[in-house]
Amino acid sequence: MRFPKGRAVLQNAKLEFVHLDNVLADNKKERASKISGYLEIVYPDAVEFLYLKKGEPVNAGHFNRSERKQMSVAEVIDKAKSSTVGTVSIYETPEELVDMIMATFSVKPAFKNLDLATVDTEKIFEKLIGVKFDGFLEIKRGFDMSYLRFKEGAPCSGYFTWKVDSLGLEVIKAALKQAATGPGAVVIDAFDKIPIMAEQASQAQVTLFLNALNKIVSELKTIAGPTVVGKTLTSSRESATAHYPFLNGFDTADGEAKENGKIVATPEELGKAFAEWIDNFVDSFRVVLGKRLDGVVQGALKDFRFALKASSFGRHSKLKDLL
Repeated sequence: MRFPKGRAVLQNAKLEFVHLDNVLADNKKERASKISGYLEIVYPDAVEFLYLKKGEPVNAGHFNRSERKQMSVAEVIDKAKSSTVGTVSIYETPEELVDMIMATFSVKPAFKNLDLATVDTEKIFEKLIGVKFDGFLEIKRGFDMSYLRFKEGAPCSGYFTWKVDSLGLEVIKAALKQAATGPGAVVIDAFDKIPIMAEQASQAQVTLFLNALNKIVSELKTIAGPTVVGKTLTSSRESATAHYPFLNGFDTADGEAKENGKIVATPEELGKAFAEWIDNFVDSFRVVLGKRLDGVVQGALKDFRFALKASSFGRHSKLKDLL
């Protein structure tokens, strides 16, 4: 898969010779190096990306010939650090391009797989103009992906993997017609939303919530016993998973909460999920312990209270008054 490339900061470096932690750290040091764009890792069978905002990896994706999927930042980094085959490049691009690429993971297309060899390009653009289309087209040309942004039915920016002379409507139509040399040569999807790319929760945020929960678990084990507390921890997670499926990435088999997979969630989602999980867990002991329970929980969370207050946990948990 190939995507539009901006200014090359690092290009086609062999993965086995790249110290990825140093590369990412360098992007954070100097103001001039705090780029927005993407880090591209090309494997023999796939391409994976870390999407950068001001030098920070904030989201990640995986593309191969048959699928695309969002991944956790940590998962992409860990895989790259353990691989010896592949290349690494970093390109500085407008954030708008990254937002469009990421939107394809979560936004349902207004139309999909429209083959320009079998439809009238003129009519497509007439329709987009007529409805004052606000969104973007993803233009698939073999394994190349290009993006054309529209505002009120008019092209306003474009990011192409081949040369397109201008954003004039007739120029773009001519370029697409010329590229559509046969069935499947050029296929387009249309998306009528471009959500601003959400950042993924960091490992530090995941660790905060796990430590807070496990401190409550530890305190309650001394009161109710490890067996009852362990079973309640599991059942409370399962209940919260109905609303937050990514909680399946945590394991409670050993009587404490542990990360069992890489978590893909925004900081807001993560805090709300743990608020529901911890609320479910604590509420299970309220009938037995009564008001004593508040003192136990407050004592357990005292070292985490400021960080929890500042997160979405502090806005959504029933325990917010104990922080």
